[in-house]
Amino acid sequence: MKLIDLTHTIIPGMPQWPDDRQPLDIHRHSLHGPGNHMSSSLEFGCHVGTHIDAPLHFLAGQPGMDILPVDRFVGKGVVIRAGDGESPASIGPESCEGVDLKAIDFVLFDTGWDRHWGTDRYYSEWSYLSVELAELLAGAGLKGVGLDTPSLDPFDGQAAHDICAPAGMINIENLANLGALPREGFTLLVLPLKLEGTEASPVRAVAIVPYHMEIV
Repeated sequence: MKLIDLTHTIIPGMPQWPDDRQPLDIHRHSLHGPGNHMSSSLEFGCHVGTHIDAPLHFLAGQPGMDILPVDRFVGKGVVIRAGDGESPASIGPESCEGVDLKAIDFVLFDTGWDRHWGTDRYYSEWSYLSVELAELLAGAGLKGVGLDTPSLDPFDGQAAHDICAPAGMINIENLANLGALPREGFTLLVLPLKLEGTEASPVRAVAIVPYHMEIV
């Protein structure tokens, strides 16, 4: 098998969600030298970089990252090619035609938008789930849905979040490198930090792909 990293690197000062005023820094408290070792601390919000939203993000009373069972963060995945990276649009339910949603755990949408990561354009517009698509996914018994964009919804919306949260789905946002995955036949691993009562967490998203799988 081979491992494919689907995670953006967290860099101090990198662009964030426009309304997110959380500081973002990696503090170096000591460096290597005589009698010293490297020691660092982190300062950033729970939604920084490649991250998971738990249902708690938009639905009160739902479990946070410390309560969700660990098996909710691993499972069979499929990739839907849903964009050219240049023309953001609402993604409709027709994108899932021919996909047996009952046989998988995660649907990932490869829109090509990760090519704009680190630029001002990344957070200015992006492709997102239509209400009809969100309803289809929420009714399929999935563990979660992921995109290589900042959100399931457009900047000023939350309809897809509101549909997916009651279904107990996790949302994986700001994924990277989905173009390196085969359409199906891989296992997705997105383990969050076990943070008490939080609605989100950065993750190291990884796909486990058998060597014989081809990218299509």
